[in-house]
Formats: sequence, structure tokens, C-alpha cells
Amino acid sequence: MPKLKNRSRLDEVLRDEAKAMLGRTPAQGWLRPERVELLARRRTTASDYRNPYAVEITDLEFVLHSPWAGFPPRVNPVRPSPNIFERFLQLADAPAQQILRFAQRFGALLIFCRIEEGKIPNKLVIVESCEMWRYIAASMRSLLRIASRFHTNSRPDRADWDQIGTRPASLVAAKNKHRDLLSPTSFGGEEAWIAMAHFVQKGSDRDRTMWARLLNVLLELGRVRPWLVWEGTGGLARPKLMFSSRNLLSYLALQLCLRASKHDAFAICSYCEREYAPPGRAPKTGQRNFCTDCRTSGVPVRLAQRSRRERLRKETVAGT
Repeated sequence: MPKLKNRSRLDEVLRDEAKAMLGRTPAQGWLRPERVELLARRRTTASDYRNPYAVEITDLEFVLHSPWAGFPPRVNPVRPSPNIFERFLQLADAPAQQILRFAQRFGALLIFCRIEEGKIPNKLVIVESCEMWRYIAASMRSLLRIASRFHTNSRPDRADWDQIGTRPASLVAAKNKHRDLLSPTSFGGEEAWIAMAHFVQKGSDRDRTMWARLLNVLLELGRVRPWLVWEGTGGLARPKLMFSSRNLLSYLALQLCLRASKHDAFAICSYCEREYAPPGRAPKTGQRNFCTDCRTSGVPVRLAQRSRRERLRKETVAGT
């Protein structure tokens, strides 16, 4: 059993690490795909079957390390960074090559996709359409614009709702056999998005409730929830609480919701140690921060005065 002073020091280290970790909303990294290629194919709907002038659509084929095989011996993870979200929004009108470069660096969305079973042994092959990528990027951009109008008590632009309602033909929901009883909708995530996009296209339910439902479904599709992970080796290993899973869409959905709700991050008050949403930008890592209640009661001023007295006392002792 460690000595009391060592235990006290350990508790202090853990507390400081927790504050630094939650100073900004923590999110997990994820693995890059092993390979991404563009695939061109023709539409084969009833209207253009055997039509030599049928429009070609471009797919992205991802070759991924199987998630059931554990981490590969050599991994090249994607580290979450703020510019990923901005770069993704720019794909709303991007050509296929630009989407390919982004996907090669940051991975698949893992929604509205098909799995190529057994195509490559011990590998996961996922196919997603570029038009689906453009639609999701454009929809996220529209949801942010709608949020800005709601925050100023203004009517959202009709074109932003139209963008969400105009879904591409490649958005086909997978067959979901299981239902989450706590889900905000009675459908699975992909089915729910398609159903809501349908009502948005018809012009009904274009309100705050529909906006919130769309964001909640994105969180569901990205599997955004608290995740407890244990990272590091030896004495440096620590359990950490993350708020996104190991995939691109999870991080994008989390960033979208934080920005749309005007919350840059969740933070822990340095005094009462309660979780709160900063009214402005998130505090810097290692910087003391205080919730609204503690600020109102004058805690920052008292702590600053205490620190000043302690500093003066040390200076006096050093001078003598």
C-alpha cells in the first residue's frame, strides 16, 4: 500500500489530468483506411436501364482493418482536430477526386453504405457513394445555418431546408432488425433520417423540433455517447472518458452539435468540480476555469487573492 503522501500526490495528479482532459470535449481517434479507390458505375433504375446515356455515379471503396481482429501491429490513427469539420463541410460541392483525398486521410462515414462480403480475406470492404458524401456535408452545413437563424429568432432560409429534403437516390437504409427503445425515433438511424428528410421535402415540420431530431439522429448514426477507454502502458496508463467513438462521422456529428448549440466544449469547474458548458470558448488546457455559480459567488477573486498572498509569503521567506 502506498504511503499517505504518495497517495495524496497520486490523487492530485489524477485530478489535474481529469481537468485537462475535460477542458475541451475529448474525442477518440480512429484508424485510417488501408486503401480507398474510386469506382464509377451507371445508374440502373427502371428509367435508365440499358440506356447508353445513363449518368455515371462515383463510389468510394474502402478497405479497412477488421474491427473484430483488434488493432493491427502498426497503426496510423487519425487524431481529431478542429479543421477536419471545416474541411468536410467544403465537400458539399466538391469533385470526386477531392472527396477521395479527404477519405484517404480521414476514413469512411460508415452510413448508407454496402459491405462487400468476402471480397478480401480478413478485411472489411465498404462502398459509399460520393453523392451521399456531398449530401451529408451539405446537410450539416444547412443545419448550422438553420441554427444561426434560430439563435437570432429569425426564420431559416428555405433553401437550407430544401437541401436537407433533397436526398440522393443512393441513400438507402440498411435493414435494421434491432430497435433502440431509448432512440428519439421509432426507426433505426438511417431509416429515421430518410423519413425526416421526406417530411422536410414536403415542407412540413420545418421547425426547431425537426432540427433537433435531425441532429439527434446524426448523433445516433455516429454512435456519439460517453466511452470509457484505457490508454497508455505501464504506470502512464489512465482511464479516460471520451464522447465519440472511433469513426469519422462520430467526431463530425459531435462537432456539429457543439457548434450548433453554441457550446465549444464541456468543462469541469476548477473549484466545485461540476461539469458545465462554457458560455464562450472552451478554456485552455491547464487553465483554471469556473462555472457560472462559482463566478457569481466570487470564487475566482478569492482564489486569486489567496494565490497572491501565498506568493508574497514565499517571496518574504526567500528574502530572509
